[in-house]
Amino acid sequence: MDYRCFITVVLAFAIAEVVANNANANNENKTAAAQTNGTETELPSLCSVCNCEDDNVDCANKNLTDHFKDAQWPNKTMKVASFKGNLLVHLKPFPQIEIRKLILQKNEITKIDHWAFKQIINLTELDLSHNQLTSENLQPQVFEGKFSMVAYEPLEELVILNLAHNMLHSLHQDVFEHMSSLKVLNLSWNLFTKIDSRTSIAITSLQNLEELDLSYCGLKTLPDGQFHSFRYLKKLELSGNRLTSPPSVLEEATALEALYLDENPIQIIGSSHPHQFPAMPKLKLLSLCCMPYLTTVGPQAFSGLTSLESLTIENCPKLETIDDYALASLKNDSEGPVWPPLKKLDLSDNALRYLPQLFVARWDWLEELDLMNNKWSCDCNNQYLISRLLPKYGLKLMGERMNKLTCALPPEHAGKNLTSLSNRKLRCLDLNGAKPEKDATILIGVLIGIMLAIPVCLTIFIFWRRGFFFCGSQNPASFSRAFYKRTMNDEEYY
Repeated sequence: MDYRCFITVVLAFAIAEVVANNANANNENKTAAAQTNGTETELPSLCSVCNCEDDNVDCANKNLTDHFKDAQWPNKTMKVASFKGNLLVHLKPFPQIEIRKLILQKNEITKIDHWAFKQIINLTELDLSHNQLTSENLQPQVFEGKFSMVAYEPLEELVILNLAHNMLHSLHQDVFEHMSSLKVLNLSWNLFTKIDSRTSIAITSLQNLEELDLSYCGLKTLPDGQFHSFRYLKKLELSGNRLTSPPSVLEEATALEALYLDENPIQIIGSSHPHQFPAMPKLKLLSLCCMPYLTTVGPQAFSGLTSLESLTIENCPKLETIDDYALASLKNDSEGPVWPPLKKLDLSDNALRYLPQLFVARWDWLEELDLMNNKWSCDCNNQYLISRLLPKYGLKLMGERMNKLTCALPPEHAGKNLTSLSNRKLRCLDLNGAKPEKDATILIGVLIGIMLAIPVCLTIFIFWRRGFFFCGSQNPASFSRAFYKRTMNDEEYY
């Protein structure tokens, strides 16, 4: 009986200990859970770290290493969320929140998780410029949108994507497959050097593209067919590349309205292939600034640009010549040349000596003109510019800058304002290098020389007549004998 009681007591104590341990474990779990919940609630909200004003969230330059947990984001619609200038390296998926424009530029992003932007609602503009993205890390899944077994939902609201200033040397051919509505793509300042087949396929897949920036990518050529599928491409940036002639493939961009070819090593633009611009009948704006080797713009150089309204050829230090008919289109079925309806012309900061009178069909149709900082020659070949164009239209087209245009040649007019010579008939410079402006000096010198030469010659003649230039003893008799001739004898006649 005592034995049974002992066993019962031991079992009771054992059960009590197990119950106590379970209770302690439950209490510890509850405490840990409570602490965990406390930590989550203690995380600072995004707006306590960043500046939240109206619909804008500014987290720029905060030394952030991540873009906050889901619970830290405010529950509101944001037009702009900026994380510019932070220390983000690894970009993880964003929470389900409405952001129209997301700025992630000037970070150190090298990796972006798949579906990173999938949950963002109504994302229309994404800026990933000035990071360290490589071709290997920029995969199609990065931009993948929502999808299900019955529906495919890409980032259909995304229309602007900025990938400038990264380390891309090529693109995955399907990298833009989830951006069917993309209209603006910036790939400038990357390491392409050429557009390979994969990159070409990736770019041409964007059939709704309206603006493309490929500037400063070290491109020497553009592949055939690059713009064949673009029916809406209106603006193309090709500045700062290594193009030595206008790319003939541009003729495929039939809807192009603005073309920038600044800072390319093109030397001559003329009427013959490959120097002539291809026909682009809808092009309205052409920019050819800062071209260090451009020397000549020849006849019919831009004859295929029949709708051109704005032409900028500026800061080309070797450009000396522009042909009268550089803009004109000569057609066999027309009575004469046809010029585009130019409204803005910038020819500043070149080495031009003359402004071709026929370069523009109707100077009175221009709305803006810039001729500053050239080497204008104030001779008869610029008579139209100095005596007619500037006095009649200069103030309207150039404003007060018109009075700052100065002559570089000829020396007699160097430094004078062009407008100060408007009432003068300018002399022509001789083709053989003579300088008419020095005629007065030459004539005065000749006259002085003649006036000095006459008395000197008379003095020499008088001294000669008096025998000062004969050797030995001289007297009047010897002087007379010098001119004496003996008379012939009568015998000499027989």
